[in-house]
Amino acid sequence: MIKLDMMNSHFFSLTAPRSGSTVLTRTLDQHPEIFCAGELFHPGDEIYHPEWHFPFWGTKKKKGISRKFFSITNYVNGYLFAVNHIKRFYAAREQNKKIRGFKLMIAHVKDFPTVWNYMRQNNFKVIILTRRNTFKEALSSFRARQTGVFHSERHIEIMEQKVYVNPPLLKKRIDELEAINRSIFDLTNDMDKLVIEYEDLDDWQNTLNKVFSFLQVDRIDMQPVLAKTSSNDWRDGVENFKEVEDILQTVYPHHLG
Repeated sequence: MIKLDMMNSHFFSLTAPRSGSTVLTRTLDQHPEIFCAGELFHPGDEIYHPEWHFPFWGTKKKKGISRKFFSITNYVNGYLFAVNHIKRFYAAREQNKKIRGFKLMIAHVKDFPTVWNYMRQNNFKVIILTRRNTFKEALSSFRARQTGVFHSERHIEIMEQKVYVNPPLLKKRIDELEAINRSIFDLTNDMDKLVIEYEDLDDWQNTLNKVFSFLQVDRIDMQPVLAKTSSNDWRDGVENFKEVEDILQTVYPHHLG
C-alpha cells in the first residue's frame, strides 16, 4: 500500500498532443532522482518505458465497429483495474529514483475517469504542458502524420519537407485545441501545478530549473533528448501556405507570425 506522504512527492504531466511533453518526459527521466514514463494509457504498446504499459484488452482498430468495441471494453477495463495499475507504478522503485511520474494526455481523463479522480484526490503534483500558439500545435500534428516523423533525436531533412494542409480541417483542429487548453486549466483549477508552455522550451535550462524546483530535486544542466522536426518559419514547410493564411486571417491572425 503506497503511503499518502510518499505520493505527494510524485507527479504526472497533463497535456494535449504536440505540446513538448515527449521531450520533457524523456529528458526528466535522465535525471538521477526522477523516473518518468510516457503514456501508460496509450492504446498502442510502443510507449516510453513499455514495462509500465497498461494491459489493454484487444488491439485498437483504425475505424468501424471493432474500434468502438475496443473503446467500450477498455473503458470497463480501466474502470476496474487502472487505479491499481497506477498504485503499482508509484510504489515501484526502479533505478532507486525517489520521484516518479508519467504522461497523462487530456483524452485519458475522459477514457479513464477513475484514474483522473484518483490523481485529483491524492494530491499529486501536476505539470501542465500547453502551447500558446494552437495554430502551430495543430500544424505540427498535420505535418507529423504526413511525414511519418513525430519525434527525432537529431535535426533532420524533414524540417524542410513541404506538406499540403487542408485549411478548413486545420482551422477545425485549432478550435478544438483552444477548447482543450481551457479544459486543462478548468480540470486542474485547485491542484498543485506548474504550467509549462511549449514556447518556454526555447529557454530550455531555465524551464528545466523551474521543473526541478517544483519537484524538489537537484538542479543540473541537461540537454534536450529530442530535436524539433519543423522549421522556425512554418511557411517553409507548407505548400499552400497562402490558403492557410487566408482562412485563419480573420480568426487567428495573432498565431500566424
